[in-house]
Amino acid sequence: MDLYQLRYFLEVARQKSFSRAAQALHVSPPAVSKSVALLERSLRRRLLIRSPRHVELTADGERLKTEVQRVYDIIEGLRLEFEGLSAGDPALLRIGSREMISNYLLTPSLAAFKKRHPATRFAIYELGPGEMADALRKDLVDFAFHYESEIPDPSLEVRKLGSLPSHVYAAKSLLGKKPPRDFEAICRLPFIAPRYFRADPGEPSPDGFPDQKHPRNIQYEGEFLETHRRYVLEGLAAAVLPDFVMRPEWRAGRVARLPGPELGRSIYFFRRRSRPLPKAVEEFVGVLSASIRKLA
Repeated sequence: MDLYQLRYFLEVARQKSFSRAAQALHVSPPAVSKSVALLERSLRRRLLIRSPRHVELTADGERLKTEVQRVYDIIEGLRLEFEGLSAGDPALLRIGSREMISNYLLTPSLAAFKKRHPATRFAIYELGPGEMADALRKDLVDFAFHYESEIPDPSLEVRKLGSLPSHVYAAKSLLGKKPPRDFEAICRLPFIAPRYFRADPGEPSPDGFPDQKHPRNIQYEGEFLETHRRYVLEGLAAAVLPDFVMRPEWRAGRVARLPGPELGRSIYFFRRRSRPLPKAVEEFVGVLSASIRKLA
């Protein structure tokens, strides 16, 4: 048993596939398969259940995966410490995010962080909840931000950073000469609601609207907040949008802010538990938290 065999096994355990593990490791699938087979032989344990389409872990495989991950986290922590990266400028930070967070929240935080850490580069990926959890588990991103806390994965650590109030907004052209006077009338307006591709239609809407008690007249569904904003400005639909996003148009009188229940979106920070990260990451998260409080 050696570190190469353990590294190959860990990637297969993460990817549940020899071919995807080989791609991530930049080696051939036969090399990965041979290395894992040698590891099983040396341990005298069956670690994987192989099938033509995917790979599953045995009970011994699950135990070994947990322990190997812990070993590599220790190695990564030592690397950061010895190379001076734990307290210095990280070369690259890979962030999982959502379109609203990337476009409206991260930009001031990135600008402030860059003043203190000009050498750091950033890679920002727009990911849905499932993709985000998978990327964090496989260390494809270093940390992530999302406005849903319900990503059911015990291997991930989640922390609430703050909340942003929202309201229903609509263009005055949509409302006509007689704006709705009560919430039931507002619900009868054509709405655009957020929906991820292949999301469960029975799940509550990510925008927090109480559809179970007060069903909306949903005429459009779209994943990205900017789509909702454009549909509102064009007079196609009403939408639940964060106040800070719509504040310029609302103050200019282009849209109306409609009455209703208290709505909002909370922003959460995610990381894989026990994974060592440079200290600068906490600084970045602190800057973002302060930005959220200011916008709220």
